[in-house]
Amino acid sequence: MELSGGNAALLTMLHLTDSALPTGGFAHSFGMETYLNRDLVDSADSYSQWLYAYLRQACYNDALIAKLSADAVSLPTEDAQETLAELDALAHATLVSRQVREANKSMGKRMCKIIAIAVPDHPLVTWYVEQVQSGKLHGCPALGHGLALAAAGMPTDLATRSYLMQLAASLTQNAIRGIPIGQDAGQRVLVGAYPVIDECLGVINGLGLLDVGSTAPGLEVAQMQHEAQRSRMFMS
Repeated sequence: MELSGGNAALLTMLHLTDSALPTGGFAHSFGMETYLNRDLVDSADSYSQWLYAYLRQACYNDALIAKLSADAVSLPTEDAQETLAELDALAHATLVSRQVREANKSMGKRMCKIIAIAVPDHPLVTWYVEQVQSGKLHGCPALGHGLALAAAGMPTDLATRSYLMQLAASLTQNAIRGIPIGQDAGQRVLVGAYPVIDECLGVINGLGLLDVGSTAPGLEVAQMQHEAQRSRMFMS
């Protein structure tokens, strides 16, 4: 049975915002574990402060990549491909931590497998997946998210909001296991993220390609220090 465009876009969004995505995200804390090791993040309250700061800095990297990728879908084919290739390169090059850069690439490849199934008939999705699988592009889960949802007919704002919510849910699942905090506390932190996500969208809508990579140095340092941490639960 054929789904209407709106229903297909909604179901694709629900699919891609599952807390299990991006595939492999459960193995990465993206620098949070360094803060755990320093006892700076050790409760639901301190984790919520860290998460909301993380979402705000995502305005300048992966959430912005998701937004710009969604915007690219409306461009002429050659322009869209050029923009997506540039965004893929920027997403890779602006990640200072080797661990996070490798994690992003690995999860990007896995995301490509998912979006190839979820949105199989869109030429830009097919092109991007082929470029990543052939090694011509690196792969980026945020790019795949924005591209796939826009290709499915989702407005850019909703595609960007859903990426931020997926990011918050994935990190919170790791906080529940890693700190640990309880499931109920995790749900309260996620509800508290709603206005932060709304704030972030307003920031992202005022940014462009030249803003990609303007991240928080403290987080980048923590991500690099994680590699030398003596014992750890997460890969990054």
